[in-house]
Amino acid sequence: MNDELYSAECELVLDYLSGTGTKEDKEAFERHLPHCNRCKQELAELQMVWEALPTDMERVEPPKDLKKQIMTAVKSEARSQNSQQYPKRIRWGKAVLGAAAAILIFAAGSFWDNPFRSRDAALPSLEQALSIPASQIVRIDRLIAEPGEKANAYGVACIIDNGTSRQFAVYVFGAQATSGQQAYQVWLASDGSRISAGTFRVNDSGVGLLAMPIASSDLSYDRIGITLEPDDTGDHPRGPKAFGTKA
Repeated sequence: MNDELYSAECELVLDYLSGTGTKEDKEAFERHLPHCNRCKQELAELQMVWEALPTDMERVEPPKDLKKQIMTAVKSEARSQNSQQYPKRIRWGKAVLGAAAAILIFAAGSFWDNPFRSRDAALPSLEQALSIPASQIVRIDRLIAEPGEKANAYGVACIIDNGTSRQFAVYVFGAQATSGQQAYQVWLASDGSRISAGTFRVNDSGVGLLAMPIASSDLSYDRIGITLEPDDTGDHPRGPKAFGTKA
């Protein structure tokens, strides 16, 4: 099969990976996969994200509306990015793959400590949050690797809103693995000020994940930067910048 040609089976990659599709969809994708190098690549990258999730996370089945609305945003972004260069096939692209991976992050229940959360305000449980039928990605930012990083390094940041709570998710691929106390730190910049959004570590496969709930209705930032720090305790950048959005 010509990889430039779009097939309906190409849209089944997330269903296949997450196990949410029908038996017929699964069989159709398995017949299609050996003949589509692009789908092989996309499946491998998404499997890296899925396998990088901590095994002790509570797995919660996302409602169909969550997946449908996120995928609508993802596919719309893919078409707008690639309509000129690849008119015959939707190409997910690195940032779009990241948005798709956010579905897996969100469904896995990775609600960690959040510097933006009020200590007095309790967030709803994941089950309660997922029951609200208004899920969507409200923002997607590409993260570009700095010169000197691996050639295939990239990342993405997303804000996911399900109608009652929001989650900020960041993931990177192809990053330098952390060692010892090292950690990557995410910085949000706005109007000349900068705050830390948290830290994460990267395994030997080059994958790193950060996901956290947002209590405020609006998380405002103009730019995102990620630095490689000597530890995870800093309140200002001390190490080299590894990823960031375009200025």
